[in-house]
Amino acid sequence: MSESVLDRVVCVPCGAPLDPRPPVPACAACGERYARVGAIPVLLPRPAAHVELWRRQLALLLANGTETRAGLEAVAREPGVLPEGAARLAAMARAVGDQVDDFAALLGPALGGPLDEPANGLPRGVVEYSYYLFRDWGWPSSSAASENEEAFAALRAVAPGALGRLLVLGAGGCRLAYDLHRRAGVVETAVVDIDPYLFVPAEAVVRGGEVKLTEASLNVVDPEHVSAAWTLRAPDGPLDGAAFHFFLANGLAPPFAEATFDTIVTPWFIDRVPTDLPEFLATLRRLLRPGGRWLNQGPLLYPPETPFPRRYSRDEVVALATAAGFEVGPVDAASRPYLLSPLTGAGKIERVLTFAAVRSSSGP
Repeated sequence: MSESVLDRVVCVPCGAPLDPRPPVPACAACGERYARVGAIPVLLPRPAAHVELWRRQLALLLANGTETRAGLEAVAREPGVLPEGAARLAAMARAVGDQVDDFAALLGPALGGPLDEPANGLPRGVVEYSYYLFRDWGWPSSSAASENEEAFAALRAVAPGALGRLLVLGAGGCRLAYDLHRRAGVVETAVVDIDPYLFVPAEAVVRGGEVKLTEASLNVVDPEHVSAAWTLRAPDGPLDGAAFHFFLANGLAPPFAEATFDTIVTPWFIDRVPTDLPEFLATLRRLLRPGGRWLNQGPLLYPPETPFPRRYSRDEVVALATAAGFEVGPVDAASRPYLLSPLTGAGKIERVLTFAAVRSSSGP
């Protein structure tokens, strides 16, 4: 039997080989033990502390949902509120409650339930990134299908041929990884993200489940656009754990041995996550075999706190990649629709850069 990605996993603190298959993976060299969230191993420093944080976030989500729903219901009963306004506020209250209940039903069993003391911040996978799940697996409109298909087609245009053993960093809702695995000559896929509020629903869908999630909108134009309950499902059938692997891990320091992958994909990642792009590019090069490909897709829209010298342009990214030992091919730059919700009719247009860079056999 050929070697699996699972045979190339390493311990986070010490870098020794680690078998992630046991119910509680443990490093034979340093003794570090790794928790799971559902079926997904948590390959992070202090894994138990991360699970505790996610459970506290769940408690905060439940408390915040209860408070928000009660507040909206109270405002709906206030004197002077139009009947139409009262109906809208009541619908918003139900929508918030339904969305929180749906996420809690998914995450509660996987995390082990909420902890009594809430965290300081709500889970970003619910507040900021849940639209990825709706777009990837739920939205039935042609716009969602177009977004997923355009992302796939743009990557295949710059990287034809079989992708081999694939790593997707910051995989989020995992639709791009799923499509590449199904349709791009991939023999084995590893997906990495740090957010269980995206990964637990995504893992359930990829494994063949049908997941109900409510999309709620607080910006209501029409009464029928307050919420929608989507059924998330994989369009081309399930993928089992033999060749498609989920890891809750740090995308800046993926826990794999060097030269493990033929292809690494960074979707909507390099402008949002790395604080030291040259160091990150060195990590990508280390994980790729000679001749392997790094595929990047996404805009260059940096967080406000990013220092201006590190808000790299397209030409600077290419120059840094070249200095890191990559041969960068043509860069496709196109304006594309992004997260265009059929519920609200709202979304964004982003200038998306897509390119392939080949790891040269020489270089740093």
